[in-house]
Amino acid sequence: MTTAKWPSQGDGGPRGGRRRVRFMAVGALTLAAAVTAAGCSSGSGSSSGSSSSGGKTTITELDYFTTGGTNTAVIAYNKQFEAAHPGVTVKREVVPFANLITKVLQEASAGDLPNIVMLDDPNVPQVAATGQLVPLNGQPGFSTAGYVPGAISECSYQGKQYCFPIGTNTVGLFYNKPMFAAKHLTPPTTWAQLESDAKALTSGKVYGMAFDATADEQSTFQLEPWAWGAGGKLDNVNTAAWKNSLQVWVNLVKDHSSSKSVLQWGQSPDLAQQFTNKTAAMVENGPWIFPLLNAAGMKYNVDYGVTSIPSESAGQTPITPLGGETWNIGKSGSSTQQADAWDWIKGTQTPAEMTYFSKESYYLPTKKSVLDQYTKLSPQYQVFAKETETSQARTAEYGANYPKVSQAIWTAIQSAITGTSSVSSALSQAQSTISGVQKVSSSG
Repeated sequence: MTTAKWPSQGDGGPRGGRRRVRFMAVGALTLAAAVTAAGCSSGSGSSSGSSSSGGKTTITELDYFTTGGTNTAVIAYNKQFEAAHPGVTVKREVVPFANLITKVLQEASAGDLPNIVMLDDPNVPQVAATGQLVPLNGQPGFSTAGYVPGAISECSYQGKQYCFPIGTNTVGLFYNKPMFAAKHLTPPTTWAQLESDAKALTSGKVYGMAFDATADEQSTFQLEPWAWGAGGKLDNVNTAAWKNSLQVWVNLVKDHSSSKSVLQWGQSPDLAQQFTNKTAAMVENGPWIFPLLNAAGMKYNVDYGVTSIPSESAGQTPITPLGGETWNIGKSGSSTQQADAWDWIKGTQTPAEMTYFSKESYYLPTKKSVLDQYTKLSPQYQVFAKETETSQARTAEYGANYPKVSQAIWTAIQSAITGTSSVSSALSQAQSTISGVQKVSSSG
């Protein structure tokens, strides 16, 4: 993985997590009861650390959910899994987000991956390419039926399925309803309307629009829906779709409708704080900021609304990137441990567990039937749910090489907004890099 931060971590942290509806599926109630008794065990030394003896099996599980709702959900799920599998112990290891992919790649090179490995969705192809993940095809009860296409496709590499999503998320446009009402504005549906609204809403210490233009994957993640919705593709950013979308961002900063600090503001907590502090009337962000809005006393459909990312022209279909994490099986360990790891992962995909993990993590469930029920009870997710119908995986074209493409794009974003290069020159330079990046289709 590059040094970029991938949008989605389930703890309300910088990557969006990076994300609790106030309801719980009946089947998951036992999880909540287990939380107070459950603790988080930390592994050390060899990651696989797995063993089988005397009818007892230990399986290892690695993730980066150090705090927050997803940590709570994993602790509770491990407790429940052990209760349902008396001969199995789950040994969990938790590492900081920044350390996980380096640790995974080192252990993959040594053939010593944990039995259950959590990966950020863009990293799945990178780790699958090492040959140290177990394909899920052919496992008892394996099926991808009913999943949101974009979310399940992120688990595919060279025609095989290597993971199941923990949940998914994407980005939309949050807007301050009282500010819009005071100016007699409606939520923008086109780029031109957004620029006009942002200018009208900018006054004093309040900027009309805030977005993430940081030197990492977060800014690529935020620009992709603008360009993709206009017909842009990752393999050619030297096009009108990319130039026009990046130009909107440059215009917003140039006319002071957006602060130049967007070059340093990450998605969370930075952009979220601009919104809760009412110093930004609109922000591009995802459902991972709901806990911060709740903590600030902001109520959905009263203090703020959510709409889709505006399109270049009216009527264009939004195409947004997906974020989230996945569960994978490491190749190390015995067949018994791999079978137990599969049972563990398969259990997270039931409607009750999927709902519980989503609730705790501010995710969207990745099965359509579960997602439909989820959004009925939590309407603030409806825009994001609708967007997942046309969302796409970031790694579909470039697989493990996607970080190289992303870096070329976010470098262009920084160059254009700082004024170091024109939009055209910045994207032309990005394209010269991308043209040398090999495509690795997820379908093989």
